[in-house]
Amino acid sequence: MPTVPPTPSMVPVPAIPVTPAQAATPQLSPLPPIAAISFDADDTLWDFGASFAVAISATAERLRAEGLRRPSGSVTGEWLAELWTVAEAAAEPGTGLEVIRKASFTLALEECGQPADPERIAEMFTTYNETRWAAMKPFPEVVEVLGALAERYPLAVTTNGNTDPARVGLDYFSCVTSANESGYQKPDPRMFHRTAERLGVDPGQVLHVGDHLAHDAVAARAAGLQACWLNRLGPCPESRTAAEAGIQEIADLTALLALP
Repeated sequence: MPTVPPTPSMVPVPAIPVTPAQAATPQLSPLPPIAAISFDADDTLWDFGASFAVAISATAERLRAEGLRRPSGSVTGEWLAELWTVAEAAAEPGTGLEVIRKASFTLALEECGQPADPERIAEMFTTYNETRWAAMKPFPEVVEVLGALAERYPLAVTTNGNTDPARVGLDYFSCVTSANESGYQKPDPRMFHRTAERLGVDPGQVLHVGDHLAHDAVAARAAGLQACWLNRLGPCPESRTAAEAGIQEIADLTALLALP
């Protein structure tokens, strides 16, 4: 998942030796009957890292234009991303990403000897958020896959982010469960149970699909859902971990079209 905040996306790791057959796109094996599908958002439906890099750079550019100066170093997107990491580490569990982002902007102003004016912080967040949404694009297969699946299943989003899929043209979801509104964060099972409740479906009949092996696939399984790990990065040590745990792995969402 340029420097980006610690999101649930995986980071590239050295590839492990695989046979030609293993290198083929993982296909979805038959699953127990499902009645609904839940998706993670960032790095599952769209490339968060790319849009984040554009947005955080635009925010830094705005601050430079306003004359903001650091005692040492430059006002850059990389610096703001580092402050995100600091703010996230200091946040209480379950804190929404908007709150953490604004806390990182507070740190930026304080480091530059500026008052942490709430109005200015809100303006910084608006610059970041609007630029992020403008830069955000679904992965190539997403629209086709969601359109087909929505004809067969109710769909939901279960995300630690502050997101609105409709803003990128994804109007396929019956509900969105986010950390901001729920007060929980994956891997907390209450996130998944809240989604199942909103869908009106038993957790065991919900398939959750996400790019983070621990926070999506393993956590969903632990919460009683079915799970599928989306690994867009190719063979890696986590592939073995998933296989040993009996968690299915797919390379992109088109594999879900095989669902009945």
